Amino acid sequence: MKKPALLLVFVLLMSLVVWTAGCNEKGATDTLTLSIRGVELCSAVSGDGDYIVQPGATFDRGDTAWLYFEARGIMSRGADGKLEVWIKFSDLKLYEPDGGMIAHVVDIAELHETALDEAPTYAWFSAHYESEADDILGQYRFEFTVEDELSGATGTGSATFTLQ
Repeated sequence: MKKPALLLVFVLLMSLVVWTAGCNEKGATDTLTLSIRGVELCSAVSGDGDYIVQPGATFDRGDTAWLYFEARGIMSRGADGKLEVWIKFSDLKLYEPDGGMIAHVVDIAELHETALDEAPTYAWFSAHYESEADDILGQYRFEFTVEDELSGATGTGSATFTLQ
């Protein structure tokens, strides 16, 4: 029997990194398109680009399946010689092999900075699922959404892993 969704543990780590600009004279970034890149299923995530990819995205019951991804194309706008960014990891769903949703987390985290010197090229995020010994075997699916509050853009992604 499946454990209640409340026993699921999701952790979020996020950071703005790689401070390279695509700025025009007014301090706002050029036209960007928010997208999800670098999606990986991992056995561990320690930080920005610091993770261990799980071969074949296959885990044993009782393992922790980590999701890592990057949101690229973040808009920034200038104010008083500084830059503002506002990005949200707004939605995460986890589906089990039979298609049933076993977890849905909203408003996971947001980063709203208003005094940056340079525009970030991306923000990274991670979450994890701690599987249990009696979880159903088969393919699980993460679906996730990131929102850029300044541009109104939304980026979505998904990743699948297998419990064996």
